Amino acid sequence: MDDYYSVRMRAADGGAHEAGGRHISGGERLVCKEELEAAVQTLLRRAMTHELGQPDFVNLTVEKVARADIGQLEALPISQRVAHSVAEGHAAAVELLVQAGVALSAAQKGVALLVQGPAPDGGVMRGAVVMDADTGARLERDPGRGVRVAQHDWAPDALARWKRRVEPLGLDQVRVAEALALATKVAAQAGTVAELCWSDDPGYVGGYVAAATIGYVRIAQLKEPGSPLGGRVFFVRGVRNVQDYEAVLAVPVLIEDATAERGVW
Repeated sequence: MDDYYSVRMRAADGGAHEAGGRHISGGERLVCKEELEAAVQTLLRRAMTHELGQPDFVNLTVEKVARADIGQLEALPISQRVAHSVAEGHAAAVELLVQAGVALSAAQKGVALLVQGPAPDGGVMRGAVVMDADTGARLERDPGRGVRVAQHDWAPDALARWKRRVEPLGLDQVRVAEALALATKVAAQAGTVAELCWSDDPGYVGGYVAAATIGYVRIAQLKEPGSPLGGRVFFVRGVRNVQDYEAVLAVPVLIEDATAERGVW
């Protein structure tokens, strides 16, 4: 029952404080003491070598978390959808969101929002959009910041087992593993209907739709190469207080590997 440590990183330029600057990169780990130094080094290296540029502000936060306070979740099953173009990818995303329970108009609005840039200035947000799954209305109080998901990671040894099983699909990537951990946590929260995400990294065009009902479905192409736009949309139903919803997304959890029968579709 050793304590764990939550490690959070945010890198930005054009702003010398936590609230300011263009978001460049971020990261989240929840590790035991023996892994703490390596986790900090990895996140700092990510901040300083990101393809979006050199930051002039990096915030690294390390916080002890009692092991008894950490919950457990079973990773969502993972599958893939082929998309040979952005249009095919967007159509697949809308189809999956509707399958998960999002209204068609809200699903289309979520996709369009990430295409145009969800922040007020048309850029990317630090966190996620919270969108009503029926009306498409945005619910987050700060449309520049959005809501953040914090204090999650894979349980010890679970990540290695998961990677071995998904290696034949070519999904044993750090990026996919991190996204799956976050998506699993979001999908498990009361009020979440589904999540849509694609990266704002110019060199990465893939993304996913995730929900408790359909699992984590990776879509090969959701934007054009070189585009700096992307983000996350959490589609919710029955969420009356977004602050309370975000607070639950910060409760510490470790992700366990699913059974071999459920882990890959």
